[in-house]
Amino acid sequence: MARRRRELYYLAFDRKLIAVPVQTASGFDAGEPTALFQTTVPEGVNGFRTDYAASRDGQRFLVNTVTREAGLAPITVVLNWTRKLEK
Repeated sequence: MARRRRELYYLAFDRKLIAVPVQTASGFDAGEPTALFQTTVPEGVNGFRTDYAASRDGQRFLVNTVTREAGLAPITVVLNWTRKLEK
């Protein structure tokens, strides 16, 4: 019987996303952790945060990041826009 290999992911305190290979065919066995990439998630990483999600195959990640934009973009609100359609 072939052993199934899977990975666990977690954010380290330095905000790097880490992968740890695990095998569960005959008990639980964890391999060596590997840093995948540096993230810019908000500070305060702990075990209860969910700032990332892995794709089913573990090849892609959706990561909640902090942007460093200087300011907010203005919002334009158009009132009575349906009247302009009638003309």
